[in-house]
Amino acid sequence: MTGSSLFSFPRWQQWRIKYSVARGPLLLVIVALWGCSRWLRSEYGQEDTNLWLVMELFFRLVIAAVVALIVTSLGTALAAWLWFRWQRTNRNIEVALSLGDGHQAQAGQVAVTVQLKGRMWRPWLGSVQGRLVFAREGISLPVLLDENVYGKNPFFKKGIRGTALLPLTDIRIYDVEKVWVVFVDMLGLVSLPASLASVQQLYTVPLAKDTRTHVVHPNATEEQKHRIVVPKRVEGEYVNYKEFEPGDNIQRIVWKIYAKSGQLVVRIPETKDPYASHLYLYVSYFHGWEPGGLFDAALLNRYKEEVRHLMDSVARNGYEIRLPADQEVPKLAGVGDKKSELFQISAARWQNQSPPSQFAQPSKAALVCLPTCVPAEEVETLLQKLPPSVPVVLIRLSETIPSPFRFSLRAIFFKPEKQPTDTLRQTWLVSPLRRALLRNEKMLEALAKKRDQVWLVEKIDAIR
Repeated sequence: MTGSSLFSFPRWQQWRIKYSVARGPLLLVIVALWGCSRWLRSEYGQEDTNLWLVMELFFRLVIAAVVALIVTSLGTALAAWLWFRWQRTNRNIEVALSLGDGHQAQAGQVAVTVQLKGRMWRPWLGSVQGRLVFAREGISLPVLLDENVYGKNPFFKKGIRGTALLPLTDIRIYDVEKVWVVFVDMLGLVSLPASLASVQQLYTVPLAKDTRTHVVHPNATEEQKHRIVVPKRVEGEYVNYKEFEPGDNIQRIVWKIYAKSGQLVVRIPETKDPYASHLYLYVSYFHGWEPGGLFDAALLNRYKEEVRHLMDSVARNGYEIRLPADQEVPKLAGVGDKKSELFQISAARWQNQSPPSQFAQPSKAALVCLPTCVPAEEVETLLQKLPPSVPVVLIRLSETIPSPFRFSLRAIFFKPEKQPTDTLRQTWLVSPLRRALLRNEKMLEALAKKRDQVWLVEKIDAIR
């Protein structure tokens, strides 16, 4: 099976928007006019009657008005398209994109602004649309460019722009390769595309929500190797003293103690510990199937959501979080080390090269998180290596996509919100992957009963 995008734009429509000029409504108009003509001739086709002469004249006037309107709309759309291409050839047109805050956005409906800078105009009785072309993912839904952008002179516009909410539901990195600018006539009969190069990257993160705090302590055997920005005071004046030795600063002699006991002591200079305790949270993205399946994106999105909630609940303990990566993390322009954990979650993919038993280090691990697609044999090997005090969380994935037969009374009165996984419900119900997950989860449940500090849950909030 090949991977599927959660965009609502099928691949054959992507091909049509690139290479096809005539659209479906144009053919429908031609067929409708031809059908009306045949029907009128069959009903009033007696040329020697006055009624037919009136109907024929009326029909010709209607056809002339419709054709004039269509030709005007098509002509201005073609003229605006040709002018745009000529300006693009002379490099007088630039495109500027704004996605989320420029680098990051929460997965879901993401605000996108497309602005075209340059001398251009919209077709009369038509519109201009912008579509983002993502690397390996196709074309997005249209963004209507319906707003003029003016400079200092309010009589001359310097561009057009438009803003829309695009459904970027996958939690990952989005790479924009180019922007298709589409000129459409009033009736949507033709679509005239032109492309503009635009390199833009955005990563989406799981939605944050309030979760209760899960108490986790750092591993006591961990060495202090990671420095912090603000050192903590561990000892200093009025806390520690030592006997006076040759070479000590006489200004640090405590004369009050000398007056009472006759012993020369000096204050130990204040020192600060440049280290702090932190938690190693090992999150594995190991799976037991071949990548590129139909359900990869949906399962990965669900797992990343729970990983984000788990990380937030553990961070409330006051310790700094360390999130080792079980795969190579790509570099993204404009993303530094600050808040790199969220970027790491967003950039992670399913992998089958680094199993959890080799990835998680027992001497450092404070908590381990695994998906239930990890084979039970691998989880058993990991549990044998980990100390009994290290918690292990198993995220259940078999219920990621709801059953198509699930019924609720609320749905009778309120239309449920559409989810990206709605189109996968029937296929998931009979999928061999779902059956394999259910079998593996039964074995994982048996392992969880044999060992403390192991939770097999669908949601992080279910951990007690």
